[in-house]
Amino acid sequence: MILGANAVISLYKQIFGTKTNTYPSTATASGIEAYIESQQAEMIAVLGDQANIETFFMYCDPIDISTGDKIIDDNSREYRVIGIERHDHNSDTDDVIKVILRSQQSVSH
Repeated sequence: MILGANAVISLYKQIFGTKTNTYPSTATASGIEAYIESQQAEMIAVLGDQANIETFFMYCDPIDISTGDKIIDDNSREYRVIGIERHDHNSDTDDVIKVILRSQQSVSH
């Protein structure tokens, strides 16, 4: 359970083969509580207003997740996993993972 969770997500594991961006039609895992936070203000400050891609940090309990997997939140927003920082073997804090996500911007500037 993630303190301050603001989303419930479903995870779709990327299927590797001859095609790219292939995912199962049903979620690999669902009902996962997560905290998702936009990094857009920080990205604009550093890079200026870029295309229509938005970056997010997501925190959740340790799950089987990999770069390339797809996340869909309870608002039907779709994200792609572009990075993972694992903190799931801590002796002094709760186990958690930090996932870096990318998504199409929902509102244009």
